[in-house]
Amino acid sequence: MIALELGQIQAADASFDSIVCTFTLCTIPDAVAALKEMRRVLKPGGRLLFCEHGLAPELPVLRWQNRLTPLWKPLAGGCHLNRDIKALITAGGFQIGELSNRYLKGPRPMTYIYQGWAD
Repeated sequence: MIALELGQIQAADASFDSIVCTFTLCTIPDAVAALKEMRRVLKPGGRLLFCEHGLAPELPVLRWQNRLTPLWKPLAGGCHLNRDIKALITAGGFQIGELSNRYLKGPRPMTYIYQGWAD
């Protein structure tokens, strides 16, 4: 396991078989750049395994996410409740292989989950 600072991953291209990303894309200031860097160090055929919370599909919940995010960010380490995780992963150069979505127990604006893998 490698802990990372924001910026470039100190590893050669195509170094890793898999990357596990859990509940981090909400707080990374430039999530697309971070995902592109993950893509760079992933071996051909490697997978990004992810479990993230983000933008809900229901309009009432989405509206609450948009309202709460400016208040939530300073309290939760910069966490954005309203990031479209699927769009971020795709913009980072990945193709989604499997994706499931659901709500965890708790307030809906904070608990919509994206879980799956991409290559």
